[in-house]
Amino acid sequence: MQKNRDLYQELGVSSTKEGVHEAIKNLSKGVFPGAFCKILSVPNIFGEDCPYVQVMHSDGAGTKSNVAYLMKMEGYADYLKLFSNLAQDVTVMNIDDMAAVGVCDNIYLSNHIGRNANRISDVDIAAIINGYTEFINLMKQYDINITETGGETADVGSYVTTVGLDAVTTGYVLKDKVIDCSNIKPKCVIVGLSSYGKCIYEDKYNSGIRSNGLTLAINCMLSPKYRAYKEAWDSSLDEKKVFRGPYELDDILVGTELTIGEALLSPTRTYTPIVKDIIYNNMSILGIIHCSGGGATKSIKFGKGIRYVKEDIIDIPPLFDAIRQTEDINLRNMFQTFNMGTGMEIITRTEEEAKTIIKIAEKYNVYAKIIGYTEKSTFDDVNEVVIKTRGKTLHY
Repeated sequence: MQKNRDLYQELGVSSTKEGVHEAIKNLSKGVFPGAFCKILSVPNIFGEDCPYVQVMHSDGAGTKSNVAYLMKMEGYADYLKLFSNLAQDVTVMNIDDMAAVGVCDNIYLSNHIGRNANRISDVDIAAIINGYTEFINLMKQYDINITETGGETADVGSYVTTVGLDAVTTGYVLKDKVIDCSNIKPKCVIVGLSSYGKCIYEDKYNSGIRSNGLTLAINCMLSPKYRAYKEAWDSSLDEKKVFRGPYELDDILVGTELTIGEALLSPTRTYTPIVKDIIYNNMSILGIIHCSGGGATKSIKFGKGIRYVKEDIIDIPPLFDAIRQTEDINLRNMFQTFNMGTGMEIITRTEEEAKTIIKIAEKYNVYAKIIGYTEKSTFDDVNEVVIKTRGKTLHY
């Protein structure tokens, strides 16, 4: 196996999304262009001096839903719970991006489900819809209020072979409370929040996979036997590129009590309760990076002329090692595709503030630590990420 091949690209997916960024480069970046997600002015009907700005966001569960479908087809006893958990994946992928700019409460959500009704039953759909309500009720226990505004379930079997889940969320934040990544400067401290383990609002060990890189993980991990489910893979690809792994869904992931299927479907962990507590502590947070698309290198998009040096990262959890070992994927590609154990990075001015953030995270049983710092980039306008891990230095 050639270690430097971009296996993700071969599967028709890009971790850097350069084409997408080129397509949207001329679109407005909102009123805080350097923020993690787009921030809008509140419409003039509220007056020119409205102290609030609006955030509206859209995201989904991606190909994770195909694993839940495979678990159903293979007779997993509690597969409906896995469908239910997909609603958490969709919700968290939205609200944690919004938390990264300071929106942590009074969030409105509208969901969309596109299904092939010949394969996804009304019972399956009910499990997904109930999953939204269950997760929203769970978040209320931690003072995160999300209101469901409705949604759409569409039977679109002509272009959806199993089921696809997406949602749009919106909320408001005071202008002077916006967390704006353009404030990130050299000599800041980077705190990492772990994506794996078992926090107080999770009912079992979380593998840390979240909802990014699933296409690569699925096809590198799962056995060719699953090619029989032609609806669960891209028919435009060479069959030899899909489901080429050594594992079956009910194999145990070494180092955990999870099966491979359960590990791939671990619900996306939210950090919104933690961020809300941090904001209420009035710390000088200069930026928050939700390590989603782009994985551990996501920070390269934020700030100007910044080098992010991550020299003491959180340990890599078992699932990512298992993915890497299936095809001897090089660490550089792994860190560009997956969060690798760190689901969110919080950038602050001082180590004292960093220690407070760590204590807040630990209150929720989320492991956190100082993973690095920022310094001036080699180039005036170009950001860099340097990750030191397992005797290697990865430079992006």
